Amino acid sequence: MRSGLIVFLAAGVVVAVALVEGNRSNRWGTTEDIQIAAGKLDRVPREFGSWVGTDSPLDEKIVRIAEAAGNVSRSYVNSKNGDRINVLLLCGPSGPIGAHTPDICYGGLGYSCNGNPTVKGMVLPNGGRASFWTARFEKTSVTEGALRVYWAWGVDGDWEATANPRTDFALQNSLYKLYLVRADNPTSRDRDSNQDPFDLFLTEFLPLVKTALTADPG
Repeated sequence: MRSGLIVFLAAGVVVAVALVEGNRSNRWGTTEDIQIAAGKLDRVPREFGSWVGTDSPLDEKIVRIAEAAGNVSRSYVNSKNGDRINVLLLCGPSGPIGAHTPDICYGGLGYSCNGNPTVKGMVLPNGGRASFWTARFEKTSVTEGALRVYWAWGVDGDWEATANPRTDFALQNSLYKLYLVRADNPTSRDRDSNQDPFDLFLTEFLPLVKTALTADPG
């Protein structure tokens, strides 16, 4: 009787693990929940405050590699001072979305991370909090400028710089990942010494994204 119970419990654990991993890897295709989550990306505004966005559609090969069910790929320019921040917001099953990090993505483009990523925390005007990994990526070629990259994962517009996204979000059916990229060179740093363009952008952008991702899909 005892051995039979052990076998029964072990089988239950195996099934549970398989179900979780199946959801994480999107083994059974795009679910309705993921489609609904991806559809909310259409509500992310192209214009707000002094920022005006221009869509930059991703190559379908990149979308397939990322296993994204939906994405926003957009370049935002500040009409007052010309600051430019590129945004990539992905949505898909938690496993694949949690797996890819900038060292993989930008490494394929010839960039390498200068030093270890650090965590940047923020307090938002609506009282919310967010944290992002940030790092400087460089190429060996002196003709190509360095990039400052921010990235985080989240659900319902709340962003976290987690070290283990696949584990921390394993029970989530769908997951969002947000990248922000900006040129990082002496000219831009000197000009923005008093105001960090990322801080200015995120302070306005993140509350709007949260509204978009928590809105009733109907």
